[in-house]
Amino acid sequence: MRKFVLKSMIAVTLLTGVTETIIYINTPTVEAKTITKKTIQKANKALKKALKEDQGFATGKLDENGNPTDNGTPNQKYDYATYVKSLTYQSSGAVKVQMNDKLTSLNTAQMDEIASKIQGLAGSTLMVEEIIKPEDTAKGVYLNFYYGKRAIGHSKLSDHKEFKWYTN
Repeated sequence: MRKFVLKSMIAVTLLTGVTETIIYINTPTVEAKTITKKTIQKANKALKKALKEDQGFATGKLDENGNPTDNGTPNQKYDYATYVKSLTYQSSGAVKVQMNDKLTSLNTAQMDEIASKIQGLAGSTLMVEEIIKPEDTAKGVYLNFYYGKRAIGHSKLSDHKEFKWYTN
């Protein structure tokens, strides 16, 4: 990739006569974070637990204290969690959101609302586990959305709390 970028920059330089562009090739603008397997496992365990808890509140299988119950009342505040199959923290620092069949009945505005709530769950969970810093939750966690193997959307690079959906 680096050779491709360098060759492209040289070609642009030859075509435009601008020589400054070569200076930027060897200066990385984003420093890659090193995320260990242990951190990924810790994050995934916490995300799985948090999602399961919110799904329990949504379906009435957990009471307001998080204790199992057979005759609980579903809490609509957590209904977003019933659209999510799983959350997976990735080595890039992004969270992969696997959606379930319920999402097929949603429009873009509803998807945005659900994604915002997933954003809150992921951010708060990763912050509590000290995987991200409190100030990182302000910009949001980068989310990738999937339905089966098909990518259906992602957080915008400019603002992780806004979303881009792939529509046919």
